[in-house]
Amino acid sequence: MVFSIGTKVRLIYTGDEGVVEELLEHGLIAIRLNDGEVIPVGADALERSSEVAASRVKAKFVPGKKKVEPLPLQPLPIDNQYTVLKPQGLQLAFDPVFRADGSTDYYRIYLINDTQLNFLYQLGLHLDKRGVWNTQGRLGPRTMIEAGSLQYSELNNSAEVHIENWRLLPDGKGTGGKLTRILKLKPTQFFKKITTAPYLNRQVYLYQLFTPKEMIEKQASPKQLPPKESLKDYTSRETQNKSSGSQWFNLQEMPHEVWEMAAFKNEIDLHIQSLVDDPSAVPRQQILSTQLYHFERFMQDAIRIGVDRVFVIHGIGEGKLREAVEARLRAMSEVKSFKNEYHARYGYGATEVLF
Repeated sequence: MVFSIGTKVRLIYTGDEGVVEELLEHGLIAIRLNDGEVIPVGADALERSSEVAASRVKAKFVPGKKKVEPLPLQPLPIDNQYTVLKPQGLQLAFDPVFRADGSTDYYRIYLINDTQLNFLYQLGLHLDKRGVWNTQGRLGPRTMIEAGSLQYSELNNSAEVHIENWRLLPDGKGTGGKLTRILKLKPTQFFKKITTAPYLNRQVYLYQLFTPKEMIEKQASPKQLPPKESLKDYTSRETQNKSSGSQWFNLQEMPHEVWEMAAFKNEIDLHIQSLVDDPSAVPRQQILSTQLYHFERFMQDAIRIGVDRVFVIHGIGEGKLREAVEARLRAMSEVKSFKNEYHARYGYGATEVLF
């Protein structure tokens, strides 16, 4: 069915009525509802109000509500033509999750890096100038990470995403200079950003944060990880920083424990070949104990540094390693929750742990 701007329409599955505001890409139409809210709707979920009125004098079959399942997460490809031929840099994707009536419930927020670069990032959501959540971590080349979420209703609360990132220089030489951006999400522009995202391979609302050129050229003189210092020296330095109002322009200028948190890799691969140089030298009966030893050391570091989430990669197999990991997690008072659900990057082969 063809609709033109100004046509009065009705949403089939909810009964709401409105007017066609704009014709968007990929078969979506912006509808201004009678209460003033503008939402994107698929053409097949609409009917003209005139047709509804004309049909009221006749018997009419009214379809039941169509259940729309959230879009399934797609496995992350290691290589694809997009990545090799046309890298776009660091991108932020808003992947909609739908309610049963076809309306948008919330958006999964993905940070996507389609370059060959490694970098550290800090990302946070602000609503009405107040911070709601903040996360940080490390993102490798040609990969993505689910960094947070945004409720549909929050688009009307002056939503802003604050992002900082530092390129990790090769051979452990430190980081480049800091790149910053504040992404203001305006509803009138947000719905025009729909396109196919790399790695997700489906329609999302996509923003480019930094180009590959920016990520390479913006770098300060390399600095190494700051040496550890005594509590007395650290306290004295922090007092001076606060009194002088100094800012961090390079990640190495942060206190060493903050640098350690930002540089901490929030995942561990417990496959034996990822833990030791010579897997064949580990007796079969000692493989599980070796895996658990590395797991517990990793968890101790995560708890000490104060990260909020980690992934423990155990694979699928017979499930013995996963069960042993879960038993350890239940005994850790610092662990708030954990789950072994399908993930875009790990499939069912990893457990997500929240502190």
